[in-house]
Amino acid sequence: MAFTPGSKRGQMADINMTPMIDVMLVLLIIFMVAAPMLTTGVDVNLPESRTGKNLESEALVVTLARDGRIEFEKRFVQEGVLKAQLRQRAAENRKRPVMVRADLNIPYGRVITVVDAIREAGFTQVGFVTSASTAPAESEPVAR
Repeated sequence: MAFTPGSKRGQMADINMTPMIDVMLVLLIIFMVAAPMLTTGVDVNLPESRTGKNLESEALVVTLARDGRIEFEKRFVQEGVLKAQLRQRAAENRKRPVMVRADLNIPYGRVITVVDAIREAGFTQVGFVTSASTAPAESEPVAR
């Protein structure tokens, strides 16, 4: 079919905008849903760096032992002493990360009490130390 300048049945030169608008609306909805998650602290898989420092080597570590005792800087301390030492360390460097190691059987409220003490001292980077799981995930039985 040849295109002639004066014919009424020539090829249409307009772009169909409907598919592009549909894609843009879907992307807008996805970004609107994802935006609040970005401000609340979603886990991010960070790239590796050959020149970066290991975070654990410069982090302060607070350990909650199985019997409930608190260990800070390789010494067992009471909660009041922990708060005072954390305030002293925060005065030196508030941006230094603090890692919390807690036994699996420690009550959740006890862990939150220690985290609150760390945050009240002025630290903003608080992380939790976990161990890597080597066991494969158990599959759930199929209901029939």
